[in-house]
Amino acid sequence: SVLHAGCGSSLLPEEMYDEGYRDITNIDSSAVVISHMKARNLQRPVMSWLVMDATHMDFPNSTFDLVLDKSLLDTIACMEGSVAVARAYLRQVARVLKPGGTFLCISFGDPPTRLHFFNGTGLEASLRAVELEKWYAVGANMAYIARLPAASGA
Repeated sequence: SVLHAGCGSSLLPEEMYDEGYRDITNIDSSAVVISHMKARNLQRPVMSWLVMDATHMDFPNSTFDLVLDKSLLDTIACMEGSVAVARAYLRQVARVLKPGGTFLCISFGDPPTRLHFFNGTGLEASLRAVELEKWYAVGANMAYIARLPAASGA
């Protein structure tokens, strides 16, 4: 199961669905965006679209195998109080990931501007920063990848 946090109007979940991924939950704090995305994806009935604050997710613990972030952390980095908001969000990510689950964050922020957000979130121990091929001229093109430990005995 996949959670796309801060989905906006990204084509990513649609492309994933068309490639065979079905259990995709998309959340965004904008009701307008979620309404638009639901309407745009009527032919993809298994995907769900929920209005939800990523810093206060309503999901039970250990719900998702993968949490995707395509620039939500970048958006948070531009907010007032960004460190507290980012850490609240990343603690929620760690909470809703299953043991052995993965967080994949695609970002335009280089490591000195992003890594500090992960401190104290439960994701920092396995965090890797991977530079991606440049597809956009402004900023870095990074993937921040964290994997929770597998459940003991697994």
